Amino acid sequence: MVRTIKVQSFLVNEQGISEEFTTLPALSVVMIGFSLFLVLLAQTYTAYEGRMTQLQYYQIADDITSKFTNLDCYFMRGGGLVDVSLLNKTPELLQQLRDEYNKSNITFIIRLRYNDVVCDFPEPLPSVTNDRVAVSKELGMYLNEAQTTPGTLTVILWRNTP
Repeated sequence: MVRTIKVQSFLVNEQGISEEFTTLPALSVVMIGFSLFLVLLAQTYTAYEGRMTQLQYYQIADDITSKFTNLDCYFMRGGGLVDVSLLNKTPELLQQLRDEYNKSNITFIIRLRYNDVVCDFPEPLPSVTNDRVAVSKELGMYLNEAQTTPGTLTVILWRNTP
């Protein structure tokens, strides 16, 4: 007696259910997750670039403050005193340094505060500046031979928009 065995191939089995439509929701969830990851990565990169730019502006403002508080500066007196009257008389010397920084689209002003007085040199701060950075230093203000008062020298820096 011959026994016959019927072998079924699973490759040609047409009784199965197609799984195409059950993988589409899973694939869409994966693609949404991947796109959210890319958006988050781009946001992180732009935030990093913005912070590094701000840090560079702070460093530039600190360098300018160091130049102005150095004893070699034209309006500094011995003992680290700012001669306010000399700064009032010679704004063109300050304008020369501003012109050097204007080549890089950077503008700054010096603000002195003492005895409830606020003075901006060489001109007042414009009201439509964005991304301002300020660095301050406590110094003595030499008003005249009889009067010296504590005060603050602040360098306010911003980028010109072309």
